[in-house]
Amino acid sequence: MTVRYRTLGFLFVLMLITYLDRVCFSTTASAMSRELGLSLEQIGLAGSCFVLGYVLFEIPGGWLADRFGARMMLTRIVIWWSAFTALTGVAWNLGSLVLIRFLFGCGEAGAFPGATSAIARWFPRMEFARAQSIVMLGSRIGFAMTSWIVIALMSTYGWRAVYWIFAVLGVIWAAGWGVWYRDLPEQHRSVRTDELALIRDQRAEPASSSHFRWREILSNRSLLALCGMYSGYTWGLYFYIQWLPTYLEQARGLALPDVGPIAAAVLLSGAVANVVGGWASDRLVTRFGLRSARRIPAMTGLVAAGVLLALAATLEDNTLALICLGTSFGSAELILAVTWATALDMGGSAAGVVSGTMNSLGQVGGALAPWLIGMMVDRTGSWEVPLLVSAAYYVVSALLWLAIDPQRRVRMEHAD
Repeated sequence: MTVRYRTLGFLFVLMLITYLDRVCFSTTASAMSRELGLSLEQIGLAGSCFVLGYVLFEIPGGWLADRFGARMMLTRIVIWWSAFTALTGVAWNLGSLVLIRFLFGCGEAGAFPGATSAIARWFPRMEFARAQSIVMLGSRIGFAMTSWIVIALMSTYGWRAVYWIFAVLGVIWAAGWGVWYRDLPEQHRSVRTDELALIRDQRAEPASSSHFRWREILSNRSLLALCGMYSGYTWGLYFYIQWLPTYLEQARGLALPDVGPIAAAVLLSGAVANVVGGWASDRLVTRFGLRSARRIPAMTGLVAAGVLLALAATLEDNTLALICLGTSFGSAELILAVTWATALDMGGSAAGVVSGTMNSLGQVGGALAPWLIGMMVDRTGSWEVPLLVSAAYYVVSALLWLAIDPQRRVRMEHAD
């Protein structure tokens, strides 16, 4: 196996662990709320505080990865968030939970832009979307597995111990990454000459000697449209991250032992769709050009996600509703690798900063969704309204792709 694909394997496992730690919170939410005496709105507030920390430190995390390399950056942030994963297991009230989840989000913020920066250094441009799809596949498999694993562990050890077990996984990964990975292929002794030539031929140059024009980044209309589009996607995503197990219990009447397998089945559709979206986009580049190759799978996926989620919200038959729910999630996930590949297209050697900007400003929807969805359910007694809101947001996001041009690069200036 080539060294760049071993690097991709490390990033795949990183994203799997990232989502084990992140989605664990939603699966333990019911048990946590009962023990700590918290309402759904309060649990949602803690979830939103995680995303707030994530938003605030996403751009700095991307800049640090571009400036100092993904080796140092990812090693340190994984150790940080593993510590706060463990601390979640000792939360004693709403205040402690909010603070711990906020600091957890601050630490985890650099994971995706750090991985994107590593891909920009280790992969030729023609493999960007496929490499991103494999990285995101790890996150989606972790997403799908978490409820099942957590429910099994909770039944034996209780909800607090789950966080301590997952924290250990992160520390093990950080140790392996810090020892094995190098920031550039030229620095890794195992890279062969032919692989190095392929990477160098289409690689973004390191950004360590460059100054980024923040005005250019924040005034780039395509990038701002990408951020707005991603906000609708993250709103829908955080329904699944924060509320899917609770929804299956409360709205669909599933017993807790059945929630894990059903949630896994719903979420696995996203793992498959993520790979399909990245593969299709790379294949479409040669036939339709870069702009259409990014737009076609993304717009198709988001419109389908909106329609199917609206059906899932209104259908009374559980089987049909769950099929629509799973297919909606899969449709939305067609855009994931495509979106991050678009950030690579626009960012070049500033890939960490641009992807961090997208994932930071694009998390506005994700930051609001856990709290507002919990509030809607508490105040209306129904899950139908928040699902219909999410469906409409998906369609608005699809339309924003008309304003996104992946060929409009973010400019940078070199230091003298």
